[in-house]
Amino acid sequence: MKWFKTNGNQDERIVNLKNKVYKEAYTLIMWICGISILIKSFLSWETYSMLTEVIVLLAGSIYFGVRSVMLGIYSDEVEVHDQTSKISYSLRNIITGLIIGISMALFLGIRSSVLFADTAHEKWWYFFLVFIISLLLYIPLFAGFNVIVHHFANKASQKAARKDQWDS
Repeated sequence: MKWFKTNGNQDERIVNLKNKVYKEAYTLIMWICGISILIKSFLSWETYSMLTEVIVLLAGSIYFGVRSVMLGIYSDEVEVHDQTSKISYSLRNIITGLIIGISMALFLGIRSSVLFADTAHEKWWYFFLVFIISLLLYIPLFAGFNVIVHHFANKASQKAARKDQWDS
């Protein structure tokens, strides 16, 4: 039985096209799960109904990140990005953390004003209160998390790339 045996002779073009299709499928699944979570959260469904989508999002993202670090691809990607882009990968991670924090604060502010407020004045009050508190919580959390993860992932990826270089 040759279920797990890979064929050594493969056309590079076909392999690259298959990888492109896998990437598109992964992106599509992530978008579907994200949209499903947004819809379920505004329809005030219980959080356990979103558990499957959250697990798919986290498991896929964590697997992709860990695998790219273990193969040494992450540090190579950072190096290529820093050579070709005007902003460094570290600054890009900080900006990404800021955008995620602001988006999360906006989402929570809008959600709480829609679901819990009765009058127009309450809607504005709930929105601004939740938005400001969420900004204070989530911007440092996500920006700091992105910076710390990038630092350690880049170090581990460089170590894996050096080890792979010595093994070859």
